Amino acid sequence: MARALAALAVAYFHSHVIVDGWPQALVLPIPGLKEHGYLGVNFFFAISGYVISAVCDKPGFTVGSFAIRRFFRLYPVYWVVILAMVLLKVCGVFMPTSYKLLNILYSMTLLPHGEDVQPFLAVTWSLEFEIMFYLLAALIVPIIGIRGLAAVLLGLVCWAYTFGQFAYSFHLIRTLNADFLAGVAAYLLRKPLSHVPVWILIPSGLLGYDAVSDWQIPFSGSCGGFLLVSGLANARWRWPSAPLRWLVKLGDASYSLYLLHLVVMSVFAKLLDRLGTPAPWTAEPIRFLCLGVCVWLSIKACQRIERPMIELGNRLTARQPTAHPAEVTAGQPAE
Repeated sequence: MARALAALAVAYFHSHVIVDGWPQALVLPIPGLKEHGYLGVNFFFAISGYVISAVCDKPGFTVGSFAIRRFFRLYPVYWVVILAMVLLKVCGVFMPTSYKLLNILYSMTLLPHGEDVQPFLAVTWSLEFEIMFYLLAALIVPIIGIRGLAAVLLGLVCWAYTFGQFAYSFHLIRTLNADFLAGVAAYLLRKPLSHVPVWILIPSGLLGYDAVSDWQIPFSGSCGGFLLVSGLANARWRWPSAPLRWLVKLGDASYSLYLLHLVVMSVFAKLLDRLGTPAPWTAEPIRFLCLGVCVWLSIKACQRIERPMIELGNRLTARQPTAHPAEVTAGQPAE
């Protein structure tokens, strides 16, 4: 459910591209999400910190099985979206990006770009951070464990905050890594935090995100992610019941939603440009129609691409006797 809420927040934050052509007096955005929906990315990082810690802490964890599962989790559906973007360009739907071949090919690796270069699909800047976090986890955890991973992340964040963020540090010396640290810390402290009521943890986490957005308090968002992830991890809600069941389903498809929403919105914007701006009262209905299409396509992409590729990765690693048990939904990024 947490991943679904984070992905929906980011998608809604970007949905302004659909209604920019309407008189702004007729646009009625959801307060908070309009201005601060981007914080869903920070929450994704905290979720990843928790989930990847849980994956790496399993008995029999191996770097090889971890790398294979991460590859099949991230890349196949992402490459399909890249192909869709290229085909849409042929059809006259352009994304605000560089279509140079080298940019496309390098972006397909999800390796870090420099500060002055944007990835082919804009939202994948966060996946570059995810890749570097996975690399850190794979290299550090087998040697000095989850606590060692937390210590290294803390050192990198302190360095970035004290001496400045280095543009070409492969996203390592960046204060954004405090969000991954928040998830790792939530995992390490999961037992004592299990005694704290959920009704305290979750509102406190939301307050932390409010503090960073409204009051600009350093690292309050990371503290919010720590508390919110802890609260949701401890929640004992009836997940099979609606609407929680729907949010869980969307959570499984949240990676596809994160990748696809800007592409779908670009198609909607192109159609509106050709058809002309509809009646003024249709601004918000069209926004939510577009978001509904994003959700539907994401669920289909999850069913047809993500799950088969995840299962393939699981089968490949299951042949290794030391690999940990298959987890189809673990470790999803901005995801």
